[in-house]
Amino acid sequence: MFRPFSNRHRWRGSSAKQGTSLVQAARFLGVDQSTLYMALQKGHIPTSRRNGRTFISQGALMDYQVRTRPLL
Repeated sequence: MFRPFSNRHRWRGSSAKQGTSLVQAARFLGVDQSTLYMALQKGHIPTSRRNGRTFISQGALMDYQVRTRPLL
């Protein structure tokens, strides 16, 4: 189904639709950006690309955080 252009811009600012930027993801995880990039290269965190930019879903960040959290 074809959607008019006016509806396409409605969700542009929504973080749920776009995901989290790499800088925001590093801050959320409390790690350096280089540590995050290494985890991405190893395939530990799934990403998506939109308009030439890489995004990470909040769910993927939370899953990674739970998997790497030290056990007490």
